[in-house]
This record gives sequence, C-alpha cells and structure tokens, in this order.
Amino acid sequence: MVQGIMFNKNVTGFNASIGVEYLNFKYFNLHSNVGFIQKGGKDSISVTGSQGEVESKEEFKIKLNYLTLNTNIEFKLPIIKFITPYVLIGPRLDYMISYQEKVDFIKQFDEINQVNKFIYGFITGAGINFQIKKIQLGAVFEYYINLNKLVDYNSDKDVRNKISDYTYTLNFQIGYKL
Repeated sequence: MVQGIMFNKNVTGFNASIGVEYLNFKYFNLHSNVGFIQKGGKDSISVTGSQGEVESKEEFKIKLNYLTLNTNIEFKLPIIKFITPYVLIGPRLDYMISYQEKVDFIKQFDEINQVNKFIYGFITGAGINFQIKKIQLGAVFEYYINLNKLVDYNSDKDVRNKISDYTYTLNFQIGYKL
C-alpha cells in the first residue's frame, strides 16, 4: 500500500461566528454559534532541471470555506467575580461552500462527486472570559474533531483516497450580557 501525506503544513485562515449563551449557571452554560471557518493546508513541490537538480520550490495552498454550526457545553470555574476560565465540548456541523486551490487536488474528487460537503464531529477547547460590567472579553482555543473525511473513496484501480483535515482555532471574543 502506498500512503502519502500532502498539504499537511498549517494555513492561517479566517474564522468568525456569532453566538448566544443560554442556561447560564455558575459552573456551566450552553453556547450555540453559527459562523464561517476557513480550513486548509499547504505543501511545496521541487521543480527539477534536466540533470535532476532542484531549480526551485513552489508552494501550493488549499483553502476550504465552510459555514459552521455548533452547540457547546462550557464547564466554568470562576476564579474571582470577573475572571472565568472554562473548558468546552459539543457537536458541530460544517458545510463546505467553496474552496480555492492552484492545483486541481480537491477538484478532481469534486468532479466525480466524492467530496463530502458536510463534515461533522465535535469541538473541544478551553478559554477564559473577563467580565467588565456588561461587556465580556475573552479568548478561546478550540480543536475540531471530525467523525467523517472530506474524501474517502476507492478508485477503479482500487486506490484508496482519503483526505482529512485537522483544524484548531484561537479566537478572541467580545460580548454583551443582557
């Protein structure tokens, strides 16, 4: 079996969401979000000359654009009245709305309808909130656990094609408490 790992270098993408907290108690709450997240990867190939010498390296990026929907339970541990660290976990659903690439890597699977537009799984993470009167500021690190693959396809020549993504985010938050 031949196995290759491609586009496994990190890409910094855009991530924005709007959410609401509810069932807000001292040690936990629920938090639902809808938003946009950009995932992807990058890799480079060597361009060789006629004698096999490396003449240059060219970098390629793939960016996958998703609408995302999730609900998390946040387990809070208030330190003092205005500082609250927390951990979170919850289900999520991502829907691919587009992708950008210089090479036809994803496109080759998209043309034969082998790209899963829906990616589902979980979000886990940790964060901290600072409450200043009715304004809430915070930062959160999240890791996206996928239960399915972007591509999971056996070709006519019995070649197994699997494409996964490993996504993590670092977000800064601002909110208003009613």
